[in-house]
Amino acid sequence: MDTLIALYPTLKALWVVWLFLLFLGMLAFVLRPSRRRHYEAQAGLPLRDDAPRDIRA
Repeated sequence: MDTLIALYPTLKALWVVWLFLLFLGMLAFVLRPSRRRHYEAQAGLPLRDDAPRDIRA
């Protein structure tokens, strides 16, 4: 148990580093230039004026 208590500050720091790297990875994934067209198409969804669909099938 003493070993775990001694390792606690190191594990805590590694957890912060892991979350930061995960955040940077997600940011890089979202901000890829190849996804720009997809996000621009998604941005216009609330403004589209589509005819309501009949849900009675």
